[in-house]
Amino acid sequence: MKLDFIAGILGIRRRNRELHALNSIAVIATQSFDLDEIVDTSLRHVVELFGGDTGGFYVLDEGQRLLQRRAAFGHRSRQGAVFPDLEIPQEFLQQVYQRRTELLTEADLPHLPAFVGDFIRGEGLRAWMWVIMWTKEKPVGVLGVSSRGGRRFTPADESLMVAIGRQLAATIQKVRLYEETCRAYEDLRRTQEQLLQSEKMSAVGQLISGVAHELNNPLTAILGYAQLLQQEALGEHARDFVDKLLKQAQRTQRLVQNLLSFARQRKPEKKEVDICRVLEETLALREYDLKLNHIEVQWQSGSAVPAVVADAHQMEQVFLNIINNAVDAMLEQAAAGKLRVNIFREDGHVCAEFHDSGPGIREPKRVFDPFYTTKSVGKGTGLGLSICYGIVKEHGGDIVAMNHPQGGAIFRVLLPASAAAEPGVTAAPARPAAISGHVLLVDEEPALLELEREALTGAGAEVVAVSSGEQAIRRLQSERFDLVLLACDMAGAWNGPDIYRWLAANRNGAEANIVLVARDIKDSELSMLVAQGRVACLKKPFQVADLLATTQSRLSMARVAVAN
Repeated sequence: MKLDFIAGILGIRRRNRELHALNSIAVIATQSFDLDEIVDTSLRHVVELFGGDTGGFYVLDEGQRLLQRRAAFGHRSRQGAVFPDLEIPQEFLQQVYQRRTELLTEADLPHLPAFVGDFIRGEGLRAWMWVIMWTKEKPVGVLGVSSRGGRRFTPADESLMVAIGRQLAATIQKVRLYEETCRAYEDLRRTQEQLLQSEKMSAVGQLISGVAHELNNPLTAILGYAQLLQQEALGEHARDFVDKLLKQAQRTQRLVQNLLSFARQRKPEKKEVDICRVLEETLALREYDLKLNHIEVQWQSGSAVPAVVADAHQMEQVFLNIINNAVDAMLEQAAAGKLRVNIFREDGHVCAEFHDSGPGIREPKRVFDPFYTTKSVGKGTGLGLSICYGIVKEHGGDIVAMNHPQGGAIFRVLLPASAAAEPGVTAAPARPAAISGHVLLVDEEPALLELEREALTGAGAEVVAVSSGEQAIRRLQSERFDLVLLACDMAGAWNGPDIYRWLAANRNGAEANIVLVARDIKDSELSMLVAQGRVACLKKPFQVADLLATTQSRLSMARVAVAN
């Protein structure tokens, strides 16, 4: 009777220990999403509960092939101490799936992979039980407890171990679902940030485009009047002022064109370009920021650098990205820097070389890999240089990155030289012969209208200038003109396309005697006509010489057509 009482007391104590262990495991499993914390706490309670000498908690990776140890206790052998990730043999994994094995004991040793036997012998284990944790239709891990002494695990121990394994399997699944949810949320957050950034850039691009277009009208007038002043009899001092004014206006013109190029999407268009000029314009685009950040630019261009066949806008993108990265690198370690830019001919190629005074490149062989970046979060996507690499390769060239022995990074862009003649210094366009003809000018911008009238009248043309489409239609109904210089973007009932269509319908052939003046030809009908050569086009801002040459050429074509 007394022995039964003692056995009952011991059974109650054991049951309390089991309940305490299960409760502790359940608490940590429900309160934490940290898998390492859950694994460590659970393993400690399991080893204590079963009086084991060693224990281990192993997790299968998502591919169901690698067994990764996440926690261990009491191991002595070198293999037990290190226990690298192990690949599960496919045959054994298939057996586990077929039998849906939940518990492995010493009786299963002959059927286990060889590394299991090596591990057991190395640790000197005499009794052990390992539960395979299942979730739905696949195993997620293994929980084991072992004994080196005389401790034997009973069927009750094995049943309890299986129950613990099932509970922990659900916990592992919960943690993985939580981690997947966090990753999905983080991906969604990044996507939202990228979308917001894209919308911001789109808005900035539209703003830049609008501002740049608005600058075109006054800039065209400034350029035009400066060129007209150059033809006047001025003193040496005044002529010097006019030359400087024209030079700065032309520089502003290039900046406006660059802004428009970067503000709108466009299809690649390869043609023969002066790559030296493209690089100069790209540097001009960053000139203000470079000076503001005390970056000294040393620019050198070799003699007789040949042209290349390329998309100028894409090459601007490549050069700008390299310059931006160089500036960021230099400013990370100092408040100033030096950027040496050199362009020269090299074995049938044109080479543009950028050498900065920054800290150099950590991994030069990886800088063109997609998503590789050394910048802090939010400052780089790791896509810029990979896009540059693709652009240069698509042009048949090469781009390489390296560290200079004396410090700093070097980027070299090589492009195949064009087979055409090397570009020389472009001579100033010759002033066309005197213009004779009856010309109608239509533009709602007073400064441009006056500039065009002054230039054409000075060249000998008979000019009528009107400031609206309605006035143009009234004059066209009552008069015949040899040429119509027509602004495309006028407001009101009659804009440029409307006038063109009116001429096509009411003045047979007169629509061919049109020169369009446009900021950007967006109308598909007019862009097609320009592409077919049926009408001429002057793009703002234009040079006075271009205005005169286009007018002269179009008038000559009209006379030839009449003569035939």
